[in-house]
Amino acid sequence: MELGFIYAIGAAVVWGLVYNIDQKVLYTITPTVLLFINSIIAAIMLLPFVFFGGGSIKEVGFAIKSNSALIFFSIILTVLANFLVLSSVKDLNASTASIIEIAYPFFVVLFSYIIFRSTPSIYFFLGGILIFIGCSIIIKFT
Repeated sequence: MELGFIYAIGAAVVWGLVYNIDQKVLYTITPTVLLFINSIIAAIMLLPFVFFGGGSIKEVGFAIKSNSALIFFSIILTVLANFLVLSSVKDLNASTASIIEIAYPFFVVLFSYIIFRSTPSIYFFLGGILIFIGCSIIIKFT
């Protein structure tokens, strides 16, 4: 099995835990506060990896300089996406929010086509449609 698949499966398992833990935490704090705490702790946890994982402040500076607009836009979208996920978990519940949010692969393919002119196969679009149908069935009958 390719390492990328192991990472993807691991991410799915971890996100399953995160959604449920966040649902509990969001009973007592707002999505904005949780997102802020997550960001601060993530920055602290990742700092050693930047310094001791072969990276350097110089490399960080170069990455920001050469891709500043894309990095800025990506950060803004990431914060917005995380806020929306946390807000949906708080207002719905972890299970329902995750079922709706899992439709994002369809949008990855769509935006990849629109922005980068990639040519996805018809199977990507059929899969996306099936994801939406599956989400609708689960939400309607639960």
